[in-house]
Amino acid sequence: MAWYHLNEKTDEKLAFFNSLSTIGIRSRARDRLRTIMAKNLKMFFDSDGSPRARGPSSEKLLMAFLEEDVQGSDHICHDLMDDVTAIEDESAESREFIGNAHSVVITAEGVTIRCTIEDPDDEPDEAAATGASTGTDSDLPKLYETGLKHFREVLEDWEAFILDDQSPA
Repeated sequence: MAWYHLNEKTDEKLAFFNSLSTIGIRSRARDRLRTIMAKNLKMFFDSDGSPRARGPSSEKLLMAFLEEDVQGSDHICHDLMDDVTAIEDESAESREFIGNAHSVVITAEGVTIRCTIEDPDDEPDEAAATGASTGTDSDLPKLYETGLKHFREVLEDWEAFILDDQSPA
């Protein structure tokens, strides 16, 4: 399983990127590694080759959105980043994306991701009545909000990850 996150080899990667002769490439790659460091994101391909994301519990819905809606599509990443750009340069007031399991609304105030699938296990039962966790997707929040900058950075990281070599190192 190939992991795309910071580990023991981070210093080696930074040294390699610092040795690149093209300043733009070096700067962008180093900034990307630092961004991933700051977010503490783990991105990896599972045994079926599907991209997966893990991160802070406060961003579970964002990670589910990446896995279930963006998946391995750099085209969706580009479209969403274009939507963010349209909001930032004020050529649009809002943009919306509807995916397999989530909808996204992008406005100048930020990005809202909403889970659009109903979990059949959401029926009231004894576990729900007592507040016990069932360990299912129903444990995921139904709404996530973030700023435009953070959303763009996560999409850029996801795009770099899915375009990276998927074979184990």
